[in-house]
Amino acid sequence: MKINLKKLPVSQLLTASAIALALASPSAIAAQAKHVTVAPENMKEQNLASPNSKGLFSHSTMLAVNSADASQKSLNATTNIQQVDHTIYFDGKENTPLIFMGPNSEQWQMTVVDPSGKELLNEAKNPQSRLNVEPISMGQQSFKGKQFVMPKAAAGKFKVSLSRKQANNQQISTSSKAEGFLMFKGDPAYKLYSYLDNNLTVQNSNVNIVAYIVDAQKDRGNRQKMTQKKPLQSSMSRAFATITSPSKKQVTLQLRDDGLNGDKLAGDGLFSAKVPTSEVGVYTSQVQVEGIRPDGIRFSRTATDLYPIEQADYRLTKSAASMKLTTDTKALVSVPVEILGKSEPIYMAAEVWGTNKRGQLQSAAWIGGVVSPNKGSNLELSFDTRWLTRSKLNAPYSLKSLRLQTVNNNVPIAEMDNMTLKAPALLVTASKSNVVSQTNVDPLKITNDMLVGNAPISSGITLQATANPKLLLVHGYCSGNVWSASNFTNAAVFQDYNQNRSHEAFAQQVINFGAPYTSYGIVAHSQGGAAALHMYSRYWTGLDYATGGRIIQSVGTPYRGTSLAGSLAVIGDIFGIGCGTNTDLTYSGAANWLATIPSWARAEVDYYTTSFTDKWWRYDYCHLGSDLLLDDPEDGTTEKWAGQLSGGVNKGHKTGWCHTTGMRDAAQYYDSSRNSSMNSRAAR
Repeated sequence: MKINLKKLPVSQLLTASAIALALASPSAIAAQAKHVTVAPENMKEQNLASPNSKGLFSHSTMLAVNSADASQKSLNATTNIQQVDHTIYFDGKENTPLIFMGPNSEQWQMTVVDPSGKELLNEAKNPQSRLNVEPISMGQQSFKGKQFVMPKAAAGKFKVSLSRKQANNQQISTSSKAEGFLMFKGDPAYKLYSYLDNNLTVQNSNVNIVAYIVDAQKDRGNRQKMTQKKPLQSSMSRAFATITSPSKKQVTLQLRDDGLNGDKLAGDGLFSAKVPTSEVGVYTSQVQVEGIRPDGIRFSRTATDLYPIEQADYRLTKSAASMKLTTDTKALVSVPVEILGKSEPIYMAAEVWGTNKRGQLQSAAWIGGVVSPNKGSNLELSFDTRWLTRSKLNAPYSLKSLRLQTVNNNVPIAEMDNMTLKAPALLVTASKSNVVSQTNVDPLKITNDMLVGNAPISSGITLQATANPKLLLVHGYCSGNVWSASNFTNAAVFQDYNQNRSHEAFAQQVINFGAPYTSYGIVAHSQGGAAALHMYSRYWTGLDYATGGRIIQSVGTPYRGTSLAGSLAVIGDIFGIGCGTNTDLTYSGAANWLATIPSWARAEVDYYTTSFTDKWWRYDYCHLGSDLLLDDPEDGTTEKWAGQLSGGVNKGHKTGWCHTTGMRDAAQYYDSSRNSSMNSRAAR
């Protein structure tokens, strides 16, 4: 449903003096929070996903190369050879790259021996076989490294050694920080699945990491079916997780299937262990397993992910919530909380339920928005009582699926299944005759103000005063400029280059950039699409006053996350570069975020996905590095399935285009045909 502010009743417009103030200082109203509502028939999307559906699938292995694990032998009187040996179990069926990435990768020489004992590569012995040190692209970032493609490698045990020359008076490093990472791809039909078993990742909470192997031969690319598969029994012979805290403390945990120490049921194929939660911040986790497939082939897999731990600043109490009328159809739903820490803004959401004529509880609507505690330590959300009229619901009322999520990264910090909702006497009296509202409107019709409340400004008045509509061109995560303004008319290029921001922080940057314009639409790339949807869902901005076409158009946006998020953070850490951790881009973080996005806001997004050209006679990818971690089809950053926005307008999938420059096919934002179409159809 498009929110057309020109159709709002006069009673909801600001006074002339307020409008004049807003025009003089647009940023003063730019970030005013919306309290939004979703009809009961559409509110399934607002449920928090179950923990076991938000995990990470992996068909690859990423092994740390540590100098502390190196052996040392003398080459001559002044020089030693430092060597790190790895045994890898390869179970792939196609050409696979063996990649080594490290800040000093030019110093290291690789040797690869196949299961038969044949030496496939020896850089140290044969200088002519030396691998080029080159940029290895992963998503929109690039790291120094070298890659060796093993042609039609047979499954089995490979020996990989990395060696470098070192002065004999130089001590071997004992630091736990890796010199680099060795990566290779296994058979995508057999995947490691890893997840955290608790949605509430708050400080000092009980959270377990769970891992198991699934047979994905028939369902590759179908995440819903893969998450429903049972674990392959007795498939893992070795399983552990390395957890790195925000302060860089590292611990290695043994994952067990014995029903002890965090494992819930012995022998069910789910290996688990309790993870640390004592520090507030973002942790990295790497699960590493080895095992034997049903066909007897040995394998190894790793899954690298991020998980945030937040301080629980609020606690939901057992006291009843209350509803107080502010007009004949408007009310505030007030939820009592205990403030445990900082009284900062928090995202609150709940389902409002009433009682139907048969005496049964029935949902009236879902409500959500950013709130701050009032003087009485209550959190208040706006609610339109016409939702009760629409479903003919009477007292008693209640709130269900009540939850609090952090504003910046959407981490759930508190949940409650049910809370009594007390209504004022006036509303209870009116409800007995099913006449909650005295307005002369169709009680079944959903109006714009029932979904988003009162607009802080009227586009009709604003545009008459100072017409200044624009099309904002927004880049993505950790990105430079991607859009050519010459391909678009009346456009402004957003510039927040090479930054790592949450969806919330990203949205605030775009809001500030767009403040001088009375209205605008957005064309966005990658995370920019999620930031645009975020701001449209949570705040009153120029998007709400745009007319003439599509409000938000996006290309290559990982609405459901990307498996690169954890690996990029870990690899970037050893290089001392990269953009750092961003939990909104993980599968779990994206799922938490999507639960705050109303269905009517999703419907205003027109989105496009792309992938590489697939030719039968060659090994195809957008880039070798990201191909190890993503499921086909993908664009080098975003898998096709993860680029889908439930409730959005899917404008189709196109092959022959990758996520960004430096990949095998052209960057998706260079598609002049699509750019022309987006330009002509954009709202402004």
